[in-house]
Amino acid sequence: MNLLIRMFTPLGLSLVLVACQQTHVRHEPLPQRGYLWQRSWNPAVEKAVTEADSRMDGLIVLGAEIQWKGGELQVIRANIRWDTLKSMKKSCSLALRVAPYPGPFEEDDRVCQAIIATAKGLLEDARLHGVEVREFQLDFDCAQKKLSGYRKWIHAVRTQISPTRFVITTLPSWLKETEFRNLIYDVDGYVLQVHSVPTQKESGRASLCDVSLARKWVSQAESLGVPFSVALPTYRCLAGYDETGKLRGVMMDSIPLAWPTGTHVLEFGSNPDDIAALVDEWHKTAPATLQEIIWYRLPVETDRLNWQWKTLSAVMEGRKSQHKLEVSQRGTNPIDLAISNLGETDDSLPQGVRISWDKGVLIASDALEGWSIQQDAQSVTFTPLAGFHPHLPPDSDMNIGWLRFNMPITLRTEILNENTTH
Repeated sequence: MNLLIRMFTPLGLSLVLVACQQTHVRHEPLPQRGYLWQRSWNPAVEKAVTEADSRMDGLIVLGAEIQWKGGELQVIRANIRWDTLKSMKKSCSLALRVAPYPGPFEEDDRVCQAIIATAKGLLEDARLHGVEVREFQLDFDCAQKKLSGYRKWIHAVRTQISPTRFVITTLPSWLKETEFRNLIYDVDGYVLQVHSVPTQKESGRASLCDVSLARKWVSQAESLGVPFSVALPTYRCLAGYDETGKLRGVMMDSIPLAWPTGTHVLEFGSNPDDIAALVDEWHKTAPATLQEIIWYRLPVETDRLNWQWKTLSAVMEGRKSQHKLEVSQRGTNPIDLAISNLGETDDSLPQGVRISWDKGVLIASDALEGWSIQQDAQSVTFTPLAGFHPHLPPDSDMNIGWLRFNMPITLRTEILNENTTH
């Protein structure tokens, strides 16, 4: 396909490919890979890589980030455990993230040269450790009106890392730009990211991925006739906005940010059932040019703002995740009570938990932090306090309180008005 692309002018190629494009019934599900975006590797990250190797068709590993601090360019390398990647049976790719940069863009400017040096260094490290790299991805959110400048970087990087397959991540806002066609003809492939955190505070929006917009953007990409991948989200995040509604920062993992005074913090998530329906649709009938799904990001045990494997596995299959909350008991007297999530996805707390019994007298009780307790003759009801809305991950428990009776007792438990909204 890449050789054919270079036999036509962009306009001629567009006419040929658009004439041939079609949405077709698939005979097998789309391939699916995942992004590993941790810079600091630890046992949990290595375990995630091993798990991904058995569940996915490949992995894209963050190799480094280029950032600016005080106006100075910094290259921050990930401490990749190359032996772990070498042991993978599936494909491995590397990615370089470049922080926002306004330009100007030249092939010999310091930023482009830093990108080239970092890319070549990562590929050389992989070679020295015996890791075969399927492709190299460049992740840079260029301003949509500066894509012509970005093409200069693309040309320079592609030349320097050849023959390694070179792929870029792209934004939906680029699709309407004339220069976008030229950009994607200069690379070996592109990833369309259909998830984002709003740069301005938007009333009513809570999802990182609007599936109706995702369908629209994929349809627009299809019209270009060039094979592409689509990136879907698996994470939650907290976004902070200043008094004018401008984005101040985003908390993407479990490390809290120190928000400045006056910051309005909003939470954005990824609805697994909505995204599962989209995946199911693409598994069955998808644009011919849609090559694969890539998940951002890989489940890691220590990442509390991301789906777990149970959730991601269900969504990858294109089915709704199972919801199942139960009340668990520990001890005989006193009896400790907890809510257990036996389902496949993060769940919200129910509106209440009722505990009842036939004989015996309740002589002491207490509700734990975040809960209140109301007592009747032969029952108590635990209710979450206003404003207490934590997510309960799969295979986890939340203690809610305890009860002590004047004799051994058998309890009946009931989840009240279970809320399965995410």
